[in-house]
Amino acid sequence: MQTQVDVLNIMWGGGSAFASVHKVHRDILRLVGTGMVVNSLLLQGGEAEPLAEVGEVFSLGLSSTRIKGRGLAALRRWFDRRSLARWLAARRPRAVLLDGIGVAAYILPLLAALSEVRIIVLFHGHKRLKPEHIRLLQRFPAERLELVAVSETLAGDLERQIGRKVVGARIALEPVALGAALKSREEARRILGLSVPVEGRVIGAVGRLVKEKGFGLLIEVASGWLKAHPADRLVIVGEGSERQALLALAYKLGIAHQVHLPGHVAEAPRLYRAFDLLCIPSRQEGLGLVLPEAVIAGVPVLATDLPVFREQLAGSSGLVALDQKAAWVAALNEHLQSDPHALARVQRAGLDPEGAWLRFRERYGALLR
Repeated sequence: MQTQVDVLNIMWGGGSAFASVHKVHRDILRLVGTGMVVNSLLLQGGEAEPLAEVGEVFSLGLSSTRIKGRGLAALRRWFDRRSLARWLAARRPRAVLLDGIGVAAYILPLLAALSEVRIIVLFHGHKRLKPEHIRLLQRFPAERLELVAVSETLAGDLERQIGRKVVGARIALEPVALGAALKSREEARRILGLSVPVEGRVIGAVGRLVKEKGFGLLIEVASGWLKAHPADRLVIVGEGSERQALLALAYKLGIAHQVHLPGHVAEAPRLYRAFDLLCIPSRQEGLGLVLPEAVIAGVPVLATDLPVFREQLAGSSGLVALDQKAAWVAALNEHLQSDPHALARVQRAGLDPEGAWLRFRERYGALLR
């Protein structure tokens, strides 16, 4: 007979696009009590190394079409879910952690019959929920379902949509381990493919190359500074559908030789010391781990003035108005010409990494008990 699982973690898929959220779930699952059995299940396939650090990982290998499609795909989905229901029943999990509304929509109906299972749906990002998803969450027995968001800001937004309590439990990073893992300035720049030593300053950005991350705006607002300072560089670490558009923009503005897109870099969280200044021009974020990673590394950050960033920094230091090019240009010029350590110190004090980590352990540890 299958050994009972204490906590079952179910996520959409694996690979580089899911690496950050895998690390968040790994840190949460590490709070499960000693001796308890943890398993993870990926609806799709892909690499999930962080999850393997805390327990066995299974994969269904389903395509998006097979999970959400119509026609023949819908018929296949009926058989897939029937098999999955048997798989879940065999493991008899005490608690199930679901990654967001997409996973919850697929899995929650299968858990309805398992009356002793407690379910936690963890929301990572802002999303306008579909009416059918809201109804699903509203109708599920409240005593068995905990809705949790990775920030108070996100929790408030979701609570207004769903009409049910959503717990705001801010995600935090373990500052000692993260700091100890950082590469030196020279090694980090070498890994990113920069000539070492770099004579000028390096403006950095990290994230998926998609429109909502705002990297096109960053290239535009940095172009004047880069032209005036030919030894400086702009490095945007990440991969995505906007790569060619970003490169074309850099060529159009005449700064292509100063803009470097190294693609996805697995050890990106260890490379922040490569940057003199980190920019996060996102139009929306559920939480965003880039900001606390950079602050813990001692790198000053300019970020869009979003409520979630104000929540993390306990203030507005380094925050710039959304989509305001002139404000971004002014902020870049100000902080690249001043003492960067001053902003870094203020932001670290606001973030309070040590206190945030303790609160994270307390909140999520209680959820899993």
